[in-house]
Amino acid sequence: MSYQHRFNARYVYMLCLAASAGGFMFGYSEGVIAATLESIQHTFGLNSVQTGWAVSSVIFGGVIGALTAGKMANKTGRKPVMLLSAILFVVTSYFSAVADSFTLFTGSRLICGIAVGLAATVAPMYISEMSPAKMRGKATGTYDLSMVVGVLAVFTVNYLIARGMPQAWMVETGWRIMMAVQLVPSLAMLVLIICLPESPHWCIRHNRSEQAIKVLSRIYPELNQEEARQLFQLPSSPARSSNTASKGALADNPALRYILVVGVAIAVLQQFTGINVINYYTPMMLEGTTSDKDIIFFETIFVALLNGIGAFIGMHLFDHYGRLPIMKIGTVGAIVGLLIASWGLYSNDVGYIAISGILIFTLFFGMGWGAGAWVMISEIFPDRIREFSMGLAVGLMWISNFLITLVFPIVNDNALLQEQFHGAFSMWIFVAFNVVCYWFLSRYVPETRGVALEDIEKVAAAKMLKNSLSVQTEKG
Repeated sequence: MSYQHRFNARYVYMLCLAASAGGFMFGYSEGVIAATLESIQHTFGLNSVQTGWAVSSVIFGGVIGALTAGKMANKTGRKPVMLLSAILFVVTSYFSAVADSFTLFTGSRLICGIAVGLAATVAPMYISEMSPAKMRGKATGTYDLSMVVGVLAVFTVNYLIARGMPQAWMVETGWRIMMAVQLVPSLAMLVLIICLPESPHWCIRHNRSEQAIKVLSRIYPELNQEEARQLFQLPSSPARSSNTASKGALADNPALRYILVVGVAIAVLQQFTGINVINYYTPMMLEGTTSDKDIIFFETIFVALLNGIGAFIGMHLFDHYGRLPIMKIGTVGAIVGLLIASWGLYSNDVGYIAISGILIFTLFFGMGWGAGAWVMISEIFPDRIREFSMGLAVGLMWISNFLITLVFPIVNDNALLQEQFHGAFSMWIFVAFNVVCYWFLSRYVPETRGVALEDIEKVAAAKMLKNSLSVQTEKG
């Protein structure tokens, strides 16, 4: 469209970065548990089941938040849901720091997970709706980059807090300070979200054209109300409820069902690459390299840094070379990194070989599935099913995250597997899943580079037809 060549990129990036504060809190809230877990175990006298719940409670909350976010975003708008998420982050940051019981702590973490689920569903949706097609890959990539920066920030802050301090101080005070520091980015997010305008997509669908034009006129020059409708091809009549419209559209349109399955699969497969095992259990995995906790915390900073560098590279390449080529390269690199790490574990050389493998994996994951999955799921769902599909995709992403986080320690700590493979078996499982990820990208995922949101359904339908013809040819 003609307006795609005349947009205010600086204003778009400002909006995207503000909305990406939810991504920062996503990364910070998940990462803070890594350095505090051992101290929390001592403080509350946790057994293995309770320790698992201390980690998984935020993930369980994320499922609840994601599955309810789509309906809320359709009814109230994108901004109110992000605002609610910011308020919950502020409240739970305080109560998780002052908790005097395990029940209060995990309750705070569960509600924090709800905030994460709300933000993870609505913020990428908001960013994709604000971004012109030509810069949508880079703009949407800011969410994943912010998430990685959040992990990097919490690892750095935790390292500075814990450096040189005795274990007794960490158990008594240190972990509470680490939790309390979340208040700073939480309050910053609250201020940023208050300043954001509502999504013009949502405004036009809910007969708030003047509000939409106010935003669109800052993104596109010389834009009037009729041109805005043509730009987004949205109806001026009120939209039906999200669930009713989505189920009706999915029942009548096989292309939409194909898009839903592909988009949800992208979200789920991202978790099966192994990244969250690295995020949650990196300190534990690095214990074999040194007994110095300060060094372990310092090494985790480099893991997050490489993830951030990878995400930065990916988001800048998506709009130039396409989503699929970069994600495929990232997948191959992640496989190489996991194989190197597994060799270090298998050969009992858990020094530089294992660490190098983890760093290589993290770099290529960030470039490929880290940034790419969030870009794809934020743009692949057509407007008719966007809220429902985003909520389902992110909800199932969190469920996958929960199951992997729960199962990994059981597999990794199995006495027989440890005796035979020294921790490498888990890495090989994730290698196999990454091979599946590469096959799925090649076979089923449509390329969305430079495609307007309203045209993605046609591109996906063409991909579905191509796959259908391919299957018929193979049978013939």
